[in-house]
Amino acid sequence: MENLIKKVLNNYGLENSQVSFLRHNENYTCQVINKEHNKYLLRVHKPVEGFSISNVQHSYDALNSELSFIDAISQNTDIIVQKPIKNIYGSYVTKIIDDNDNNINASLLSWIDGHTMNHEDPNWEEQAYYTGIMVGKLHKFSKEWSNEHKLSRVNYDKNKVFVTLNMIEKAIALSLVTENQFQIIEKGCSKIVELMIELDKLKDQIGYIHADIQRTNLIVHNKTISPIDFSLCGYGYFFMDLGGVSADFGPLNIRNALLDGYNSVININKTDMKYIEAFFVYTILLGMSNHLYNPRYKEWFLRRTKVICESYIKPLINNERFYELI
Repeated sequence: MENLIKKVLNNYGLENSQVSFLRHNENYTCQVINKEHNKYLLRVHKPVEGFSISNVQHSYDALNSELSFIDAISQNTDIIVQKPIKNIYGSYVTKIIDDNDNNINASLLSWIDGHTMNHEDPNWEEQAYYTGIMVGKLHKFSKEWSNEHKLSRVNYDKNKVFVTLNMIEKAIALSLVTENQFQIIEKGCSKIVELMIELDKLKDQIGYIHADIQRTNLIVHNKTISPIDFSLCGYGYFFMDLGGVSADFGPLNIRNALLDGYNSVININKTDMKYIEAFFVYTILLGMSNHLYNPRYKEWFLRRTKVICESYIKPLINNERFYELI
């Protein structure tokens, strides 16, 4: 990977820069500091073994679309994001051939100072409120921008739910999910699709979304909350972002602060809770499908699947609200 990173950095005029590894999930990411002490985020778009991300999302066109979305957010809102940086050839995406003759894409973003959101922070409730405001601003922008732009990104539609379900079915043979649990998940997916059909009849419910808003993808700097890692962004229901971040926030006062912040930008009401809960469940299922073959998640599957089925999916199927009970 060291030789590959050097090749990539040469395309940005960043030879002899200091490189520090950050993490490896859907991307291999590093902090880069050049001779002038400017900081950057380097992403080599090569998922870690066991991460079941679609290769389509790492294609040249998909990455250009992702970076165009981020750039548009930077240009048209006050949301602080990691701005994409063009290489010396004027492109956002850099194509590299690795030592095994594989074609690899890479990209460079500006660096944001701050720290990753932490549930142990004494100001987390306040941060949750500001997160809600940020997500609301993102969606308010996207509602208009999405109508005028076509991106090559994943579509989180009804078909994607069934693709997710088919992936999770493979967990039975891997002894990660029981047949009974899968039947519950299957019914849950049918309920999610049913609610998607309801949303299709309403106005301004779909646009380009982040699709992976969670604490590890939120940078805190004073009272500013910045979303990072748009790798899974795509075209989907705005409630998916709300459901996804709600699944990672808790207890209830934290989730309520999140929704209060969002509600200060975009109005939501009690009847919308069924949609938030549906996508709360769906983002968990989507995560399960992405990490099916990741050995680090085996213990998580064995520990959490029963809870997910009994405490989240069953109430969803039976039209019972669970948001305030967990």
